[in-house]
Amino acid sequence: MKKLILVVLILVSFFVAFKYMPTEGVKILHHYMFGDGSDLVLDSDYIPQSRVIVSRLKEMKVGETREISFKQSEDWRLSYAINGFLLTKTENGFNINQYIQFDRSGKIYTIINLYFFKFKFYDNWVHVKNCTPFWVRYAYQKK
Repeated sequence: MKKLILVVLILVSFFVAFKYMPTEGVKILHHYMFGDGSDLVLDSDYIPQSRVIVSRLKEMKVGETREISFKQSEDWRLSYAINGFLLTKTENGFNINQYIQFDRSGKIYTIINLYFFKFKFYDNWVHVKNCTPFWVRYAYQKK
């Protein structure tokens, strides 16, 4: 019962975040919990500036696609949205694709870094509701 109350409180906190913090991770979590399985096309000014994205693109050739995974501490904000994604370098930018399906086993978690403290948020906690997997996509072209 205590675990259920904790999960409900955490989810309520995320619902508040949906309204006031429209970051990439919150958009993805919202689409997973309330979406219909259709692709989510992200709109983000942050992703092209991410240290992870910039450093990986420097190592790639135009037309190359790589699966990118990274430690959360390399880029906390990006890690809340995507990790284990496909990155394709294009002539004037890049594309990102990742299939989003949260784990149900209770073994996979994301560390939430609130700067004052950190805690583990297990993937299976979002499954208090029937969620729908989907593809998240992002395309960037230099202007």
